[in-house]
Amino acid sequence: MQLAPPSGTPDNVQDLPVRQYLEHLFERHSTNYSGQLASYIPELAAVDPDRFAIAFATTDGFVYAVGDVDAEFTIQSVSKAVIYALALEDHGPEEVLRKIGVEPSGDAFNSITFDDKNNRPFNPMVNAGAIAASALIRGTSHEERFERIIEFFQRFTGRKLALDDGVYRSESLTGNRNRAIAYLELNSGMIGGNVEEHLDLYFRQCSLLVTARDLALIGATLANGGVNPVTRKRAMSAANVRAVLSVMNTCGMYDYAGGWQFNIGLPAKSGVGGGITAVLPGQLGIGTFSPRLDAVGNSARGVAVCEDISRRFNLHLFEDRGSGLVPFRRMYRGDEVRSKRVRRQDQVKKLDRYGHLISIYELQGEFGFVEAERVTRRLIDDKATAYSFIVDLTRVLRMDAVATDLLNTARQTLQKAGKSFAIVSHSATLPETFGQDLHFPSIDRALEFYEERLLEQAGAELAVQKVPLEEFDIFQGLESRLLLELSRRMKPRRFSPGETLIVQNSRADELFFLTEGRVDVAVRTGNGPSHRVSTVEPGTIFGELAIFGAGPRTADVLGASDGTVMVLDRDALDDLDRHAPDVKAALVLAVGASLAERLRRANAEIRALSR
Repeated sequence: MQLAPPSGTPDNVQDLPVRQYLEHLFERHSTNYSGQLASYIPELAAVDPDRFAIAFATTDGFVYAVGDVDAEFTIQSVSKAVIYALALEDHGPEEVLRKIGVEPSGDAFNSITFDDKNNRPFNPMVNAGAIAASALIRGTSHEERFERIIEFFQRFTGRKLALDDGVYRSESLTGNRNRAIAYLELNSGMIGGNVEEHLDLYFRQCSLLVTARDLALIGATLANGGVNPVTRKRAMSAANVRAVLSVMNTCGMYDYAGGWQFNIGLPAKSGVGGGITAVLPGQLGIGTFSPRLDAVGNSARGVAVCEDISRRFNLHLFEDRGSGLVPFRRMYRGDEVRSKRVRRQDQVKKLDRYGHLISIYELQGEFGFVEAERVTRRLIDDKATAYSFIVDLTRVLRMDAVATDLLNTARQTLQKAGKSFAIVSHSATLPETFGQDLHFPSIDRALEFYEERLLEQAGAELAVQKVPLEEFDIFQGLESRLLLELSRRMKPRRFSPGETLIVQNSRADELFFLTEGRVDVAVRTGNGPSHRVSTVEPGTIFGELAIFGAGPRTADVLGASDGTVMVLDRDALDDLDRHAPDVKAALVLAVGASLAERLRRANAEIRALSR
């Protein structure tokens, strides 16, 4: 029987719960027409005011983007964070701090005011500080300095940024206020060298073309300790990332910096081109683009979107994030780890072939947006290669509303695609939270359920109630003469559900061949109740470890149904030693081969569970 491959083509990003949320977010805020285009730079007043895009970039390198994701716009003041980073890389924090402060100015971003006490601009996020940072960029020529800026941006965005010549010329022609700032800085000894070249670098860096995706990657690179999460290349030192994020946190959003921190709580930088980049350290970068600006120069839609995201996903920097554990404890497939059912070889071979269609996810820790995003992305990624999904929540300490919503969205997406989804939990109420019928108290029970379903689809005979000795897997290849000598020394014994066949810690005097029904193997620890470790199917043996190892029984064995065992006791084994040693040797070899195969499978499971 050939199982059909999973339906559908490899999943695309539209199936992901976070992408679906961003689409709803985009629709909800696209009707916000508040704000005005920047007019003090003529070219910015000519852009399409309705352009709108949102992007997320995670620190493991996955990017979500909705809206006008390919629309390019000039980076403007968002560049100040990157140029400050380059100045820090060129000179180190102590030298840069002598030239540029880190205190909020309390004035507008283009104010002609300075920290007179320390003879420096207040911070690198206002124009005075950004011009001073541009003056610090090293290079043997003006052209080399600009090339270094372009190369440094590329480390963050993963692509070479182009210059918008129209905006650059417009900024240069109308930038008299910035010239006044620069010449005052020169006059006060805050900067040196060729002022016009420093200003030209400043105008050029503000005129670089980016997309919302680029801004998200700038944020994600800062969130990732200075390593671009897509290219995996280091953009800047981790030590300097802290300095950049600190200043973005206090000074990055013009005159709304305090309100931004109170309501949104993420290090961020905005620009009058309509872009915002925001950072959730260690987790996420956000990029938005919408050119209509509010009264202080921030993108009106961008601020509203980030407020919505922060509130909805609990992303505020000072939000309680719980334990900080990686959300995945283990992930594996049904061909790597099996349930505790001891099956016949025909069933084992089918599970070897098709068990990969069962996918198990053991989760842990406290779940918010970041944890749920990674889990749901993995679930949807596996949709093309798995039929059945088992999600173990027994080690999840807490799950907030957004995490529950995202997991529910993933569940619904999988079920619409014809997949089966089950949760494992000790909670009696959790299945209702997930609208979930398939709920199991343990991974083993869930695995057993899906194995039975898979074997049924694969045409395996599941209703086997009786297996004669000659059909036992252990006796395949054994001469009929030897099997006859063995079987005539066995004694049949009937058992009923719950009846004890073996008592833990008792003397091992019997070897059991299960010809009919099922038995459970259970282990007792201390004075507590016993716990099932396996269920044995007809056509298999049990009790071999203790009787051949000359030790006490290591578990209880109880009837799981009405059934029959053929029993070979110690007297019979001694008789084989005296009168049919070749039969005894063949039995020991067969048992050894069976144990070796079980050990091989156990080692494979240990490897799968240790990854």
